[in-house]
Amino acid sequence: MSDKQLNSPDRPANRRNVWLVGGAAALLLIVTVCFVALAAVAGLVIFRRNVAGPQPVVAVSELALPAQTDSSFAGRIAVITPDSGLVTVAPDGSDVRDLGSPGVRYQFPAWSAGGAALAVVANDGTKAAVQVLEDSATPHATELYGNAINPPFYLYWSPDDRQVSFLANDRSGIALWLAQSDGAQPAHKLAEGQPFYWDWTADSQQLLVHIGGLGAESRLGFMDGEGNPVGDDLATPGLFQAPGIAPDGRYLAFSQADGEQFQVAVQDMATGAQSTVRQLGLAAMNWSPAGDQLAFISPARRQLTFVGPLQVIDAATGEVRTLVNDSVIAFFWSPDGGRIATLTQNSGRNNPGAGVAPELVALEPAASQQAADVVLDLSLVDVASGQTQTLASFRPSDVFLGQFLPYFDQYALSHRIWSPASDALVLPMVDDRGEAGIYVVSMSGGAPLRISDGVMAFWSLH
Repeated sequence: MSDKQLNSPDRPANRRNVWLVGGAAALLLIVTVCFVALAAVAGLVIFRRNVAGPQPVVAVSELALPAQTDSSFAGRIAVITPDSGLVTVAPDGSDVRDLGSPGVRYQFPAWSAGGAALAVVANDGTKAAVQVLEDSATPHATELYGNAINPPFYLYWSPDDRQVSFLANDRSGIALWLAQSDGAQPAHKLAEGQPFYWDWTADSQQLLVHIGGLGAESRLGFMDGEGNPVGDDLATPGLFQAPGIAPDGRYLAFSQADGEQFQVAVQDMATGAQSTVRQLGLAAMNWSPAGDQLAFISPARRQLTFVGPLQVIDAATGEVRTLVNDSVIAFFWSPDGGRIATLTQNSGRNNPGAGVAPELVALEPAASQQAADVVLDLSLVDVASGQTQTLASFRPSDVFLGQFLPYFDQYALSHRIWSPASDALVLPMVDDRGEAGIYVVSMSGGAPLRISDGVMAFWSLH
């Protein structure tokens, strides 16, 4: 993952200039030269300016949906509050636990697999640290790493909860670090490179890494917990961000170069056989949590973005199906693997004039003002039948739009927006007053339920 578009507490405010559908020549130059701005892949580049007064939004209260009554969802939800505090709540908004400390700003909390703790980036004004906090009324903080010069900015637990991997700024760009989650040993650096993406093996012993984009120093292969390469590189990396390992460990997913072309590849680790699909732009991919199906998005024509139709590859047969023909910005598998939540840009049918034209390039002031109010459609796709249902249209928080969506494929590995039982989603939405809140969207229908003030939220795994 590249740190250039991720918010650290000491980043200047103008780093909030983010994304618009379409990609442009300047972004192509960045990718061609050093490939550090795979933020271009999110396809939602929005050039923001300070515009006086409240901006028009799709109000959650105006959604044409019946009132939501189901509040019996399992698990807990971690919330970053508008003042960068950290709380956890029950899915109905009750049982609030304040895990933060006064004067400390928190970012992107990641739940442990067991659900008893959170790893989080915490900044007290003197340094940025990786902390592990118990989800309790009297939380204890264990610091795994702290640095005033090279702040951490992304966290990913190992499947066994014994380690926390994280990215931090580094003299060479960014570096991947690993720490024991109990803080018993100092964190140690595994590797350097930019951008940097990875997935854990199920036994927590190795990481499948994609380092360096398309450059000469790029790498796609496995490394152990000391940063040592394991085996040969898998392929010459193509245009993509995060690689993936299927739940049973048999299949891998990545993009590879094939001459001057690029392919989404599913590789059988047992036989070495591959199923491939040609890609015309970038690709973003994730495995079903419940089986050997890989979902990916990539544009239907040559374009520097991964926004495009949603397709699924069956790893066992190589069969490829298109589930959504629209331009999907991001997608998220339900934990049971039965459905995929998709985000697309609202066409304006729910709020005429609010949608941004797909080819709009944010170069003119008028365009930037129009783009400042992006409205997203949240839809649900049944993987077996391909049937799609639109659940809600909403304006996302700035953090969700500018920092989460550009890297949704990596965040989907470490941060969950689905409930443990696959019956609801949690999302940060901006209401008709311009205030960001955390909303739970039930799969059974009904208007999103506001459970807290907040700019970002993640559901526990259990």
